[in-house]
Amino acid sequence: MDTESYDSGSVNEDPDTTIDSCTTDGVGSRVDKSYDIGSDEELSEESDNEEDKDEDEDEPPKLKYIRVNKLPANFFVRDALSTSTFHESVFIFATHSGLIHITRPDFTTIRTFKAHRASVLSLYTDGKFFASGSMDGTIVIGSIEDEKDIVAFDFKRPIHAVILDQNYHRSRSFISGGMSGKVIYSSKNWLGQRSDVILDQDKGPIVSIQKIDDLILWMSDAGITVYHITTKRVISTIKKPDNSPRSDLYWPRVHFPEVDRILIAWADHIWSLRVSIKSVDDGDNVLTQTRSVKSKILLSSNTISFRAVQEKKIEVEHIFKFDSLIAGISSFKDDLWMILTYNTPERDPHTNKMSFPPPDLKLVNSASGDIEHEEEIGLKNIQGLGLNDYLLGSHIGEKTPSYFIMSAKDGVIAQETQLDDRLNWYLEKRRFFDAWNISQHLVSPIKRLNFGTQYVDSLITLDNWEEASDFLKELLWLNLEDLPEADTKSTILTGRSDILLTEEMDNYVKEVTSQWSIWADIFIKSNHIKELTDIIPTNAKLNLPHNIYNTILEYWLSKIDDNDTFYRLINWDPDLYDIKLIQAKLEELLERDDSNDKLRKSLTELYVKSFNPIKAVPHLIHLRDYNLISFLASNHLLTNFKNDIPRIITLRFKSKEIEELPVQDLGEKLADIIDILVENRHEITTGDIIQLMFDNHLEFINYFYLEKLAAVDEYLSYPFGNERIKLYANFDRPKLLPFLTKYSKYDIDEAIRLCEENDFVEELVYLLGKIGENKKALMLIINELDDPEKAIKFAKHQNDKEAWSILLDYSVQKPNFIKALIECADDQSNSYYDPITILERMPHNVKIEGLKNSVTKISNNNDLNLMLNQLILKIVYKQSEEVSSVYQLQQLKGVEVDISSDEIKNLVNRYETIVMYSEPGATDKKLINELKLLNDTGLMLNKKTHSGLNKKLEHFFILKKHIE
Repeated sequence: MDTESYDSGSVNEDPDTTIDSCTTDGVGSRVDKSYDIGSDEELSEESDNEEDKDEDEDEPPKLKYIRVNKLPANFFVRDALSTSTFHESVFIFATHSGLIHITRPDFTTIRTFKAHRASVLSLYTDGKFFASGSMDGTIVIGSIEDEKDIVAFDFKRPIHAVILDQNYHRSRSFISGGMSGKVIYSSKNWLGQRSDVILDQDKGPIVSIQKIDDLILWMSDAGITVYHITTKRVISTIKKPDNSPRSDLYWPRVHFPEVDRILIAWADHIWSLRVSIKSVDDGDNVLTQTRSVKSKILLSSNTISFRAVQEKKIEVEHIFKFDSLIAGISSFKDDLWMILTYNTPERDPHTNKMSFPPPDLKLVNSASGDIEHEEEIGLKNIQGLGLNDYLLGSHIGEKTPSYFIMSAKDGVIAQETQLDDRLNWYLEKRRFFDAWNISQHLVSPIKRLNFGTQYVDSLITLDNWEEASDFLKELLWLNLEDLPEADTKSTILTGRSDILLTEEMDNYVKEVTSQWSIWADIFIKSNHIKELTDIIPTNAKLNLPHNIYNTILEYWLSKIDDNDTFYRLINWDPDLYDIKLIQAKLEELLERDDSNDKLRKSLTELYVKSFNPIKAVPHLIHLRDYNLISFLASNHLLTNFKNDIPRIITLRFKSKEIEELPVQDLGEKLADIIDILVENRHEITTGDIIQLMFDNHLEFINYFYLEKLAAVDEYLSYPFGNERIKLYANFDRPKLLPFLTKYSKYDIDEAIRLCEENDFVEELVYLLGKIGENKKALMLIINELDDPEKAIKFAKHQNDKEAWSILLDYSVQKPNFIKALIECADDQSNSYYDPITILERMPHNVKIEGLKNSVTKISNNNDLNLMLNQLILKIVYKQSEEVSSVYQLQQLKGVEVDISSDEIKNLVNRYETIVMYSEPGATDKKLINELKLLNDTGLMLNKKTHSGLNKKLEHFFILKKHIE
């Protein structure tokens, strides 16, 4: 075979060529459009039928299409494309005239040159070098960047497949095959000449050669052969189905979705193969792992001994058969495959001409083989093209994968439809709801808002107000927490919260507010206030015009007889509407019909909300509001309606209920009012309350009021002692006597008069005793009460001889009094009477029941008293003796003193010396004075007169020496 070197040639290129756009909508439909990249101008080339199909589509297409229009001008037109390949860094296109065009992925031309004399059938590149095989039997290999680094080899037979060694830049080795039926490994020998090794032959034309890691796969009549370079043997052969066409009739298409997987589409079958990952022993070094194909094929015995190779495995995961021929395959997302299918031409029975249908692009489930989506691809000039004239390539770009659908006469780039593409499709179809739904992160909030308002407009055009209102509520919703806390009378357009920091968001809030105003006006003018009512915002932060809410409230107020909606709306924030206007409307209605208590109650609530509670009071009185006093107190209106308080209190009672209910029941029913009046005693004075209730014949309220006041603020209740006496006399007599005895701030004469009028003897007795009317008091006890114990108790309390005399004089004629005087005699009464004298003064003809027992009891008590007194006396004697002994010891206790003190010197001169003395050998000690001591010893030292302390001390030491 001959080897020849090529210089890169040049081909005229059109610098102004562009890429056109071709969009496909749905299964079996195609819209053929032509766009310059970045242009929105449509170059129309679409049929009316296709346009009708677009109108019927429910969802945007899965794929969008851009026509390839950046290749040289003669490509596709005068020079048909024969093959192409797409690498991550370089694209290569070849023609049937032998031209090769190399570009960057953005179609920037690297170079274009004439490489072969006939059709280029195979292209390969690793990003640095390329290889091409041609129908003329030559292979051209060159550098992508260095146009001088290029070489050609002539194998004399058409070349269908060529690949480069993975280390071609060092080994200059490659593998090729074609119509010769041979798989040839070519390399340079040590002389620099090409050396060929045949890996396989005699199995029909070699139509494709691929490699993955250290495996080489080629396709021939025998099927798919897998050759392990390291072991230099075929490890697997996958046979073609029996009814498969000739190998060279339909060329196979190969794709590598992953590093260990291969997809082979051949005729109407797809094989999914999985290859075991290369594994070497720990002793392998880096050189072993990066060895070129040449070193792996041409192994020596020495190199074999360096490593133990694990045999590769290749497994068939899936085999799928399809109804159509496959012209290309690639992986797609979500475990889908993309395949380009070729539809065989059909002869028209009428014209006898062949009809060539366009190819289809299908998405296939990789697990089941089911077709999940298919589209017809509108390629140009497809007449007369066969399966081998089509090709599907892929390129993973920075943003999204691109899929190249190439034919001899045309090329289209397919890309998955992105969100912005779907958005544009929805907008073209005027499907504004879908556009709004997907555009949250695609466009600005205001622009998205515009999509939504267009959808609302379309609903209103269809007279679908209910759905329009529901969507409008969602569309114009705002997170009210994001709105600034500010005076609702001021516009939110000038205020910002910490969250609304960006100008865009601030403008969005303005736009939402504006849209609410616009749509509210539309709903009102279209008489669809009912739908507007349910969606209008009820937060005053939005600062919508008052007239919107005024109109809504007036609308429902006009229907108040048939609908209760107004009562629900009246709970709106009063800052939303003109509250004075609504109050005036309600007043007018109530003037015409004052029986609508529910409406009147709503009016009172409005007055309260508008901080005008005084206007609510007349309506609450009309409603006989149970808690009206509490309402007045909480709004500091008690003084305003002071004279109405009695009438307001009586509103709690039914007719004649005040006269019929017991006082305690009345107190329980008015407990809260009494508490309120007492709590507000500084607003309405106690005197005013008492006078009000007296004037309105509600004295019982004064009773409960003064009782509560005395418990809470006793000082304030002091001036009302006379009133309290009257109230106790009328409503709670048991508390009268305790009050009289505890307090003195009352008119005693008036109290006596009141007790006399009401025949309150016990209270009168106390009062008479208090003013010294003991006789009168005792006579009441004796004559009225006939209670001897109470009479005796009264006499003891008065502790007055006259009182006892009166009692004794009147008692001798009353047996029960005589008995009581005898039994109640005690030390206190002994000074006034003796039970014996009572017995002596008792008339002889008087019979006293139980007198004997009483006398016996007194006698026993006297004996017992005597015994007790004697025992007590003994106890006193004993305790006195003990105390005296302690006192004596304290008196005799010596004290150590400092004789240098002036005070001590005076004491020594004034008092006689006392000595503690004991006989020799005795244990007891006694205190004796100096005189006694000296008398016993016969000394007369005490007769000496001492003129001072020194003399006294000198005398003392002589005395001490004498004793010792």
